[in-house]
Amino acid sequence: MTTNIRDVAKAAGVSVATVSKVLNGYTTVNPKTKEKVLRIVQETGYRPNAAARSLVGQRSMTLGVFLTTGLAHPFFSHVLMGMEEGLRLKGYDLIYLAQLSYHNREYSFVRHCQSRNVEGVIVFGFQRDELNFDELIDSGIPTVFIDLDVIGPRAGYISSDNRAGTRSAVRHLAEIGHRRIALISDLPDSYVGRLRLEGYREGMKEAGLEVREDQIACGDYSRESGYRAMQSLLAASPLPTAVVCCSDYGAIGAMEAIREAGLSVPGDVSVVGFDDLEIARNVSPALTTVRQDTRAIGRRSIEMLDAMIREEHPAPAVIIPTELVVRGTSAPAADRR
Repeated sequence: MTTNIRDVAKAAGVSVATVSKVLNGYTTVNPKTKEKVLRIVQETGYRPNAAARSLVGQRSMTLGVFLTTGLAHPFFSHVLMGMEEGLRLKGYDLIYLAQLSYHNREYSFVRHCQSRNVEGVIVFGFQRDELNFDELIDSGIPTVFIDLDVIGPRAGYISSDNRAGTRSAVRHLAEIGHRRIALISDLPDSYVGRLRLEGYREGMKEAGLEVREDQIACGDYSRESGYRAMQSLLAASPLPTAVVCCSDYGAIGAMEAIREAGLSVPGDVSVVGFDDLEIARNVSPALTTVRQDTRAIGRRSIEMLDAMIREEHPAPAVIIPTELVVRGTSAPAADRR
């Protein structure tokens, strides 16, 4: 007769929830209760997959993910899909370490990881000004950062090739005749924003074009931010004939501002985004954009973390190539000398 978790709970005189907590490594269970549950599990031969690995190898086979920005932006959900692929291959479970008050001096990343018994953690959407950040890096808990260049004793990072991606967008626009190419960038003090700004400057230099500071606007990844940033660029004289944006949503906001000003895309201003989300193919005209391999970022982050846990010394940084996808929002520049 097959034993299930209810049989274990009945034999131990505890709830099913308590048995589940024991098997998933929660530290809040009374030690004597934990010992009794584990003894009964062994006696009955009850072995759910994750619990079997935990009991035999003294491992939780659980990873955590800190995500400060939530899942509203499709970029994050696509990366998580890639993580799911990696989890299936490596046999881990993933838990979401809920957003707490990270700017609270009482908060501890390390205690949070320990309380959930995770073997390693992926950090997503953070900046360097988070309090207690160094504590996590120095703790020895295997940690992979996404889009933040942090390296420690058991910490590394993974990101797209943001510099090359933006440079390719500028090169494309220059090759079809644009000379006044603007940029809507992420904040320059962020890792991604800094690299994309560098890629823009490098692309302009390679094309022999002048970088004008009044044609660089800062925003974030939202549609509203792209709209506002493009409004400020349209106030410049002479007008840019093309703009590279830090996200597809920002690019769509920029297109709205261009049309509101009585101009057309791409007739008056060409627009290039960054991400290649589904929305890039559905707008009219379809958006020229820099494609990030978000699935690869998620999958490789799991592989990298697994190698750290196994002490296999993976490369401290993994950079995923980008690809320019040319669609309808970029066209040869009109003669506006």
